[in-house]
Amino acid sequence: MPESALSGIRVIDLSQGIAGPYCTKLLADCGAEVIKVEPPDGGDASRSLGPFPDDIPHQEKSGLFLHLNTNKKSVTLDVSKASGRIILKKLLARADVLIESYPPGHLAALGLGYDDLKGEFPNLIYTSITPFGQTGPYRDYQGNSIACMALSGLMYITGDPDREPLTTGGHPADYFAAINAWVAILAALAYRETNGVGQYVDVSMLESLGSADEYNTGMYSCYGAIRRRYYSRHLFAYPMDIYPCQDGHVVVVTTVQSFPTSMAVLVEQPELESNRLFNNPWLRFIQWREFDALILPWLQSHGCEEVLTRAQELRIPFAAVLTPETLVHNSHLRERGFFEEIVHPEAGKLTHSGAPFRMSETPLQTGPAPLLGQHNREVLTGELGYETQDLVILRERGVI
Repeated sequence: MPESALSGIRVIDLSQGIAGPYCTKLLADCGAEVIKVEPPDGGDASRSLGPFPDDIPHQEKSGLFLHLNTNKKSVTLDVSKASGRIILKKLLARADVLIESYPPGHLAALGLGYDDLKGEFPNLIYTSITPFGQTGPYRDYQGNSIACMALSGLMYITGDPDREPLTTGGHPADYFAAINAWVAILAALAYRETNGVGQYVDVSMLESLGSADEYNTGMYSCYGAIRRRYYSRHLFAYPMDIYPCQDGHVVVVTTVQSFPTSMAVLVEQPELESNRLFNNPWLRFIQWREFDALILPWLQSHGCEEVLTRAQELRIPFAAVLTPETLVHNSHLRERGFFEEIVHPEAGKLTHSGAPFRMSETPLQTGPAPLLGQHNREVLTGELGYETQDLVILRERGVI
């Protein structure tokens, strides 16, 4: 079997929730050995969040946890206890990366902050993922993805101009932070390879999302202008919007060079090629209701798949708005093997979203998320030298 890209890299994962675990999932999928350190009482908080098969809560069957923790090992450990901290340091002695998502200062209060550990583990890449980073006035504030959407400015430009700002679905700040942490860790590993030392990586969910700012900062910096909300559209082109069709919705996107001809052919009204709304991009931006009236009847009388196929034949970048059902059965994603069928010992066979990239020489790994504490014996006795009786004592004391 080909060697994985990150074979030989060991990661100790103290994070919970979404951002840290998704970062370590990417590392594990690339071949790193990720030891997920979970609290003995219930494990990672995401184990209780679901969704669950048949809607029956079970700590081993959370769809969120199973998705975020593929290819990892689970060790239970209470690092608030002195014995737990001793075991953690033994794990760190064999590790390349530590990832944590505790509130700023929490681990430092236990003697496990970066400044506490860098002397003992100079090669360690210590990564913290928090809502607002390790410094600044918001350092100790509580936060989550929706709070970061608001504070990043992205919420301000999302929604209708005459209504309140909106957030997007899901947890974009968590995933943006995870990807930024992943990239920073890879960069830190490359630096260590050249210079022989680890370093501290401070990842802010707010700043990770803010770094994806398309126009807010630029427009204000260049013009002193504040971008307003403008429905679901692009600010400088029309149509670039979501439209209803016969059996769902499609994203209608303009291509400036060929727009009049291609759009007229698409809606089977070639005479519209000479229509002033088809030829004048600024006019149709202003008179968008009149433009919509020209194309909506055709869109609403055709199905998504036909609209998408015809538009792409004309080289217009339309896209169907997929539901969860049509997403899972999408032929393109299926043919590329994006969805993975993973068998878990408790949850059974479930469909998971796969990796966002492919690697020709170092294929990615595919394996189930671990059971809570599944690898306690393997790691603690097999690697760290603890006896079986030691594990019994540690378990009785609530350390593992």
